[in-house]
Amino acid sequence: MSPSTFHIVSLGCPKNRVDAEILWAGAAGGGRVAVDDPAEADLIILATCAFVGDAVQESLEAIRRFSELRRSGRCRRLIVCGCLPARLGAKELARLAPEIDAIAGPAEVGRLARALARPDSPVFSCAAPRRSFLPSHRTPRANSLSPGAAYLKVAEGCSRRCSFCIIPSLRGPQRSRPLSDLCREAETLTRLGIKEIVLVAQDLSSWGSDLRGRPRLAHLVEALAGTPGLYWLRLMYLYPSGLERGLLRVLARGEPVLPYLDLPLQHADGGVLRAMRRGGDFAALVRLVERLRAEVPGLVLRTTLMTGFPGEDARAFRTLERFVRRCRFERLGVFCFSPEPGTPAARLPGRPAASVARARRERLMRLQHDLALEYHRGLLGKTVEVLIEGTDGERLLGRSASQAPEVDGATFVRGRGEPGDMVRAVVRRVDAYDLEAETPDGSHAALNAPPTATVCSA
Repeated sequence: MSPSTFHIVSLGCPKNRVDAEILWAGAAGGGRVAVDDPAEADLIILATCAFVGDAVQESLEAIRRFSELRRSGRCRRLIVCGCLPARLGAKELARLAPEIDAIAGPAEVGRLARALARPDSPVFSCAAPRRSFLPSHRTPRANSLSPGAAYLKVAEGCSRRCSFCIIPSLRGPQRSRPLSDLCREAETLTRLGIKEIVLVAQDLSSWGSDLRGRPRLAHLVEALAGTPGLYWLRLMYLYPSGLERGLLRVLARGEPVLPYLDLPLQHADGGVLRAMRRGGDFAALVRLVERLRAEVPGLVLRTTLMTGFPGEDARAFRTLERFVRRCRFERLGVFCFSPEPGTPAARLPGRPAASVARARRERLMRLQHDLALEYHRGLLGKTVEVLIEGTDGERLLGRSASQAPEVDGATFVRGRGEPGDMVRAVVRRVDAYDLEAETPDGSHAALNAPPTATVCSA
C-alpha cells in the first residue's frame, strides 16, 4: 500500500511561510509523503493570507481550486489555516466552502501540527488569537526557502496600532521568543548547512519589549552573529522608531550581520503619517535615512510605501515623490491603500480614487526603476558574494548580500557551484532588478560547501 501524500501552499508573508513549514513537519511526521502536484495529494493544506482585500481574494480563489479537488479528485482532506480563518471566522468559511474538513486560525498552528502528526486526529476549530502561537527551537519544522537560507521568526503578533492595519486583530499582540531559544534554533539551522538567516516578525524592532528585562534587538543580533557557520544575518520588517544606536553599531561591524535594513515607512507627508497613526514627516524621515547611511557603511535600504491613503492630496503625493528622489532607496515597493473593514483608516474621508492611487504607484515605481538601475550600474566590475539557490538553464541562480529573498530580484552566475554554496563572482551586466555575474575563469569558487541536508519545499 502506497503512503498517504500531502501538498502545502503558503500565501502571503514569510511569517506565514514559517507556520506552513511547521505544518509540513507535522504532516511528514505523520508518515505522509510530500508531492508537488495538488492533484496527487490525499491531504491539501492551505496557509492563507488576509492582510488586505487582494490577499483575501487570492486565498478564496485557492480555496475554490482545492475544493474542486476535494469534491472530484484524489484529495480526502482539505485544511485551511492562516489569517483568513481569523478574519472571516470558521462558520463563514464553512459556508463558502463546505468541502473544507478542518479550519485553524493563527493561534492554532502548534495544535494543528501535532494533530497532523497523528493522521486520524480530527481538527475543526478557529480561535481569534488572544495569545498567538509561538514556536520554540524544539518545534519540528521544515525549511522551504532554499538549501542555504532560512527564515527565523523571532516574535509573533503586533502591539502597534497603525490605522490601516488589520494584523493585530488577526495575529494578536506581540510575543517575543527568548534570546537563548532563538540562538539554539540558529545553531540547528547552520548545522544543516544554512548560511543565511533572515530575521522576521510583524515588528522586528520591538523584539524583547515584552520579555523580562526588556532586552533590545541589538542584544539578539549580536548574540546570533556569533552562531558558528553563519555567513549572513539579515533584518526584515523594522519600525523606524526602533532603530537605536546600539543596533546600528552592530550593523556597522559587518558580516555576518549584513548592512541591509527593511524599513517600511509607508509615506513621507506629515498629515498622512498622522492619519496612519505613525508620526514623523518629510524632514524627520530624511534625517533618519541620512543618519542610517552615515552610521552604517554600504547600507542597503529597502522600504515600502503606500499611495491613495485618505488625505493624500496632490501636495502630499508630491512630498512622497520628493522623498523618494531625495533618499534614493536601493530597494522599494509600493502598494495602493486598501480599506480594511474594522480599521480606523477605512472610515477616514478624503480617499483618492482607486485610479489615482494606481497612477501614483506606477509613477513611483518608474522613478524607482531609474534609481535602482543607477545603483546596480555602480556594481559593475565589482566582486560580490552570492548565495547559490538553484539553476536557471546553464546559469546558477542566487542572491547577493544586497538582495533579500523573495522580494529583491536575483543574481545569475556563470560558473560552477551547487545550491547552498556561497561563491564570489564579478558583476558583468545589470538591469534595475537583477545582476549577472561570473566566477573567475568559470571556476568553482565556493567559499565553503555545506553538509548534505534534506530541505523541504512548500
